[in-house]
Amino acid sequence: MNTSGWIRTAVGTGLILGAAGARAEAPLERATPEQRKLYEEIRPLILRAAQPPFAALADSPESWFWTMSARMTPLLRAHAYSKDPAFLEAFVPVMEHVLSQRFVHPTRPEWSGWWHYQDALRGQAMIDHDALVFFIPAMLFAREVRGDPALQARYGAKAEAWMKDAEAGIRYWDARGCWHDLDERTGWYSSYFDYPEAGTGRLLKREDIYAGDTIPYNKVHCLFEALTMAYRLTGDPWYRVRMEKAANFWRRHWREDEKHVEWNYRDHFLPVHYESGVLGQGKTKTGAWVHPKGGYYSLDAQAAVMLYDVGLFARADIEKLLKTNLEFMWRGDVPPTFRHINGEYDTSGAANRGRGYLWTSLAHFSPKIRELWAAQIEASRGSWNWHSAALDYLIEMSRPVSWEPRHAREIPRR
Repeated sequence: MNTSGWIRTAVGTGLILGAAGARAEAPLERATPEQRKLYEEIRPLILRAAQPPFAALADSPESWFWTMSARMTPLLRAHAYSKDPAFLEAFVPVMEHVLSQRFVHPTRPEWSGWWHYQDALRGQAMIDHDALVFFIPAMLFAREVRGDPALQARYGAKAEAWMKDAEAGIRYWDARGCWHDLDERTGWYSSYFDYPEAGTGRLLKREDIYAGDTIPYNKVHCLFEALTMAYRLTGDPWYRVRMEKAANFWRRHWREDEKHVEWNYRDHFLPVHYESGVLGQGKTKTGAWVHPKGGYYSLDAQAAVMLYDVGLFARADIEKLLKTNLEFMWRGDVPPTFRHINGEYDTSGAANRGRGYLWTSLAHFSPKIRELWAAQIEASRGSWNWHSAALDYLIEMSRPVSWEPRHAREIPRR
């Protein structure tokens, strides 16, 4: 299976928002017989994955965030595709469990969050953790509920409370000193220097190498789904400015030639990130390099598509990503296999390292990506979380190939 599928579970595909007070047409209603058959195959798998028991955060490794996300967001995307109320009925208990696992600071709410998992380093909670299990699901749930009067009557108060809570949670990262405006056009996130002690909430100093470090691209790009959804739902320009500045920071660090573009896992931007304590001088504490996990770059490419769809990324840059994935990375076979973004193709180790993947988010623009994706879905039957990748495929197939930004015209005006 394309192992970026479990990443796509977290970030979804962003179906068109329904107008408030009117039920949106279900894409399933326009599906071909073959697509309906695939949907009927994956529907019970999506619902089964959401059934209890649910693991406790304190007893779980970091994978808890990814496995819980894999149980939650397919439910919301399946509802957007089908309008079947069973998916929302299954979602609510999972979200309530996730919220029950959050540490709530007794006096400083900005330090509330999912900090204390089993194998966490001191304070090693990441911005994508919050996005995976709360920000993104809360925004998607609010979208579904706002799009149907009957759902508003049943879930409206809960949806709006979770939406408000998630919006505050996104801003908590600013309150912890993690957002940095670098100049008028760019900004990025760093990690934090303090973390709350379990139980008391007393702030302790981090002693690990990642204290104050640059947050890698893929982790901030995971947050982009919540930022784009919040912007689409509220029209608040704060979200637009945040996304645009972060996009500009990332775009400035692309390395380009006539064949492809590539970028590092992270790029450092503060003096504290350097062993010398001086910006740009000597070694960085955590390094800047192309990560061997190709799935991280799938998530980066998806961030570019999300930015494009709200009018914040250029067509020329999407075309460069298409060329990179289809001409530089694809090895010409079907089902498709891919070189890594830096041209490597390593078959000696784990399947998700040293190789690249089909950037399925680019199916928005490319019939060829869609063709390869169909072959990939068929070839990966039975693999872990296959149902979520198949759902993503069905959602994308419900919309035409187009260079029209899908969401730029729907942003509410403030």
